[in-house]
Amino acid sequence: MRFSTLCILFLAVAVTACSMRAASADEAVVEDKIRVLLVTGGHGFAEEPFYALFDAIPDITYTKAVFPAAGELLTPKLAKDYDVIVFYDMWAKGITSQQQEAFVALLQSGVGVVALHHTLAAHANWPEYAKIIGGKYHLKDQVVNGKTIAKSGFLHDQDIQVKVADHDHPIVSGLQDFEIHDETYRDYDTDPKAKVLLTTSNATSDPELAWVTSYGNSRVFYLQLGHDKNAYQHATYRQLVARGIRWSAGRPTDPTVATAALFNGKDLSGWKAEGDARWEVKDGILIGRQGPNNEPGDLLTTQSYDDFELKVTFKVEWPANTGVWYRYQSAKKAFQADVLEYKKPFALTGSLYCTGKMFLAVNTDATLVNREGWNTLLIRAVGNRHMIFLNGKKVADVRDDTSDHGRIGFQVHAGAQFEPMRVLVKEVVLRRI
Repeated sequence: MRFSTLCILFLAVAVTACSMRAASADEAVVEDKIRVLLVTGGHGFAEEPFYALFDAIPDITYTKAVFPAAGELLTPKLAKDYDVIVFYDMWAKGITSQQQEAFVALLQSGVGVVALHHTLAAHANWPEYAKIIGGKYHLKDQVVNGKTIAKSGFLHDQDIQVKVADHDHPIVSGLQDFEIHDETYRDYDTDPKAKVLLTTSNATSDPELAWVTSYGNSRVFYLQLGHDKNAYQHATYRQLVARGIRWSAGRPTDPTVATAALFNGKDLSGWKAEGDARWEVKDGILIGRQGPNNEPGDLLTTQSYDDFELKVTFKVEWPANTGVWYRYQSAKKAFQADVLEYKKPFALTGSLYCTGKMFLAVNTDATLVNREGWNTLLIRAVGNRHMIFLNGKKVADVRDDTSDHGRIGFQVHAGAQFEPMRVLVKEVVLRRI
């Protein structure tokens, strides 16, 4: 973290912590289950196999809501109790204008949205809903702005060959093309700005079967499949729904999704030094220290990243003021997960710093820091939400729009008081979210 004057704090609580079990870099991240509001109404469905689909997802809890009563729930207050809304309704009557305004305001909070199958035809007379979910099924012929739009169509009991269109996206990464017996739709709208994940060449269907988009601060996943138990019980369909929920909540979609090692343990390939700090790789460890005359510097990736989960395993030789830069666009536009002991305001390793704003969140628990050994920082940046876990414990969860992309890196701070500082890093692993 960059400051003109820095104070070092050796805390009595840190000494006390030494007598307790030391924090460990191997501690697994423990998170609460994803809280889902599951909305239905306006269309019948086989309830038992449908809800069994959600019962089988181990990392969620869900609450049922049915239109029209569900309309009263879609307010900004909902974000305090739920992480994701799953829409499996076909509530063509729509909601009141006041409820529409409240729903749009809710989506500024970043609550995730998963839209399934016939919800494409919901809220028929509210154009904004089509913008929210990225598409629209037309229940009747109509004229819009002088242009005739034909009624959409459907056909039951189709064997659909499904192709993965974007193997890099976390929802479908690692999945293979598949076949499913389901209902097809045709002549519906798909937002050209949406990123299409699944397609089909079935003659009774439009090509786009699944896509992702965003609205406000919310991630949105739409999946056209899902008419009956043939879909609910299909292994790949179940994966898609579970992954879509996790993705919209800003969580890793699947532990098997590939990660990328940004540090190869051999040299500084993929990294660029800025400033006068010294960086070297020795015995598989990246080491940073001050340059001549206690000069500072940064080591930054040559590539830029937007939404991700980053795992960094590190230790330092104290006293130290360093940290992990991310979404670094410049010294005036970046975030940093700090590694320090700062006095005013009181802030320890794991605190979140933003250039020009000071601390966005502070860790004050010295027991979470292994001062003499290895630690793990897990940084999750999704949209404007920032979460930091230190040795498995959450220490920051805030929203800030300062930077939506940028490089990843490490800092060595200036100052004679930090001359003994050494920053040692043995793992830098990134997972797209």
